[in-house]
Amino acid sequence: MSVQVSYNKQIIVGIIFIFLILFFLEISINVYDYFTKTCKYEKNADAFANINDQLKKQICHDFQDLAWGLVPFPYLEPNQNMKTININSDAFRGGEIEKTPNENFRIFIVGGSTVFGSGSTSDETTIPGYLQELFNKTDQYDIEIINAGIPGSQSSNELDRVKNNLQKYQPDAIVIYNGWNDLRESLSELKQIQTTENSSDYNEIENSFWYLLSKYRTIQVIQKFTYYSEDTDWEHRVIYEHNENEIDEKIKIWKSNMNEICGSSNYQSLIVLQPISGSSNRSLSDFEYMKYLQNDGEKMNKTLDKYSEALKELDCKNIADFTNVFDDINGPIYYDEGHVTDRGNLIIAEKMFEVIKAKIFS
Repeated sequence: MSVQVSYNKQIIVGIIFIFLILFFLEISINVYDYFTKTCKYEKNADAFANINDQLKKQICHDFQDLAWGLVPFPYLEPNQNMKTININSDAFRGGEIEKTPNENFRIFIVGGSTVFGSGSTSDETTIPGYLQELFNKTDQYDIEIINAGIPGSQSSNELDRVKNNLQKYQPDAIVIYNGWNDLRESLSELKQIQTTENSSDYNEIENSFWYLLSKYRTIQVIQKFTYYSEDTDWEHRVIYEHNENEIDEKIKIWKSNMNEICGSSNYQSLIVLQPISGSSNRSLSDFEYMKYLQNDGEKMNKTLDKYSEALKELDCKNIADFTNVFDDINGPIYYDEGHVTDRGNLIIAEKMFEVIKAKIFS
């Protein structure tokens, strides 16, 4: 009996010891990360050439410090206020939503990090931010633009968000701006549509575990350090290899998700297919071309062409293909294979402004 008790004590002590190691490792990593945060904007991205180093670091650090979870789908936590990013009490980027939706026309812009504005210098220089400014300059419309972008999301996430979150805000119109995350995402992830309505107790426990794990910063910092660490052969490193084998099935899922979103009679809808590096008729800068090669740009653009064809087949009244939105634009725009800086956001917002006027208010 005493031997059994001794074993149990050893196990308990061992578990406590492991937790203490993980706890102190987490503290140490947080201290290290605070003083030595890595930032991909500083790796010679020429699209940021006119932004000073201090602001570049601030943009990067604010994004890295965002509090958000991953279950059942990525979401932002509300009430976060930083120098370049503000998340309001409803967990959307930007100012507070008007509490009287009947007094204006409410448009939600839904998508991933490109809608959210990763790399933007402020809430106002995101695509939704610029779009709000453009509508504010006209006396013809009383429009409220809401940034419903969440980094990392794809069409299955967006369908869930529209059905289970955005409806309560009584949207007059929903604009979906996506494509890039869908063509990169694995087929299995796109199929994993899980909502709280059909979650079992096991699912809830599993989700809670992954949520807590997502908050363990040590893992995140190790990933960032591995990805952004100095590499003598950085310019030739392949970051992403595009898998073309699952494209047809992925496009079917994207089309189904988009058709369900635009099939509702509760709001008007607009489906916009976004551009990626190489999809427009323009010369890439040296840095843009490097990112194009690192991310299998040729295959990616061939896949995007298939999404362009699928866009025309949607059972949706309002669609727009923005894959060529940067045609003949000179100078750097992208800081990786899909994200753009303020300049690119403004060009997209101006195009979206005209499309919304033509298709939603015609």
